[in-house]
Amino acid sequence: MTRPGARRAGLALLAGVLLYGGHPPIGLAAAGFVALVPLVALSRELARDGVRARVAFGYGFLAGATFFGPLLYWLIPFGYAAFGLLTLVQSAYLGVVTALLTAYGERRGRAAVTVAIWVGLEALRGVWPFGGLAWGGLAYTQADGGLALGVARTLGAAGISAVLATVAVAVEEAIRGAATGWAAAREEAVPADAVFRRIRTPLLTVLGVLAVAVLLAGSPPAPTGRTTSFGIVQAGDTRATSAAGVTRIDTGRIVRVAELMVEATAALADDPPDVVIWPENALDGDIRQPRWAEVEAMLEAGVDLVDPAPILAGESIDGTEPATRFNAMTVFTADGIGESYRKRRPVPFGEYVPLRSWLDWFPPLEQIPSDVVPGDGPQVVHVGGAAVGNVICFENTFGHLVRDQVHAGADVLVVSTNNSSFGDTPMSSQHIAFSQVRAVETGRWVVHAGISGISGFVDPEGVVHQRTELFERATPVMDVPLVEGRTPAMRIGDAVAWLAGAVAVLGLAAVVVDRRRAG
Repeated sequence: MTRPGARRAGLALLAGVLLYGGHPPIGLAAAGFVALVPLVALSRELARDGVRARVAFGYGFLAGATFFGPLLYWLIPFGYAAFGLLTLVQSAYLGVVTALLTAYGERRGRAAVTVAIWVGLEALRGVWPFGGLAWGGLAYTQADGGLALGVARTLGAAGISAVLATVAVAVEEAIRGAATGWAAAREEAVPADAVFRRIRTPLLTVLGVLAVAVLLAGSPPAPTGRTTSFGIVQAGDTRATSAAGVTRIDTGRIVRVAELMVEATAALADDPPDVVIWPENALDGDIRQPRWAEVEAMLEAGVDLVDPAPILAGESIDGTEPATRFNAMTVFTADGIGESYRKRRPVPFGEYVPLRSWLDWFPPLEQIPSDVVPGDGPQVVHVGGAAVGNVICFENTFGHLVRDQVHAGADVLVVSTNNSSFGDTPMSSQHIAFSQVRAVETGRWVVHAGISGISGFVDPEGVVHQRTELFERATPVMDVPLVEGRTPAMRIGDAVAWLAGAVAVLGLAAVVVDRRRAG
């Protein structure tokens, strides 16, 4: 007979494997529906056996490490310290989930509290610490056409997670009911219909939730009838031109990136689209400063190629304080510099160093010699007849930042990113999954433009059109419909996450009250 410790470790490992399998590069959407089943079963067993919370945390942490370690390995080029720390923090969240579910035990309302704890802690993980990281969110297992993807249109990404968690709870109940039922049937000659009665309710729950998920999808807002043609300039092989690390201050690298952009833009010269996009870090030196005259010359060459079409380019602007800068998307034409959006959520330990005065002694942080300063707020850029809501790189992982741009008047979204530093890892395919969910949530087309790929045009159903490959030179062009309507998810914002948090707190408060009474 299997020892309890080995069985429990096996459940934790299985949970991690299933969670990983739901995300690129595997991208098995079905895994998202059952990924939490082992964790639910594990916490139930731990509660039944009276296992302490810290031991339960350890099993959950094992599941998290099995999941986040392979998922985030693309971070290793930034240093093993960064990769290890981030993996530890993210894994700890699964440890907390398992500990809390174990503490709740078999009290009434376990199913609802289980879903609430998962959704609530997942939302917390997306905002804390250091602004949070939503990477690996359960909702994004559905990005590439999963059955529950449409739920994002009504309830947002948190709604998808709630649907998937509810299905997992019901599936675990059905499996447990079937196992105990058959055991009873063998030992006590219980009729087969008695076994079916044990699994009937959870199976009906699964079917009901799936039906509701389909109904919640609804239809995206109708397009206005107006279109703007966007052309994405994907520079090609930029692997030797990493945007991060000590090479950021390498003048030759920065000039070479601009050269690659001009060379690729030549393909659009004969028939320019309404807007040409040079993605994040295309201009990685501040062209307003004399020392970056070579980069300015490259920009002027690009503008001349597609004139009169404007170039919406990712640039670095020197900040007002020493060793600071802004990460921006700015409109450039033959007449000069136009409107600009400045990134509002820089990446901690990637674009800036939190508590720099305390951490300057740490050698790996020498790779980040300056800090990106956040922009003031949402800002729509008017270009090519469209109101463009710019979203720079990891900002598309934050649903509220994207919603802000739509509320500010955006009728199309442009996600501009540079993932060159991550090489041929699945990071870029994981990244575009966020844009797929954001497109469904907002009802907007998303132009996902990567300087090295993956690029493409994402429609409000989450389908990627003209998807490019990593490190190929490409200039996809598409007439993108403009949309002004609002989805239900745009109206309710983070209500699902807040509701889940409230239910989780109430459930855990009940645990505290019960223990005090018992004591």
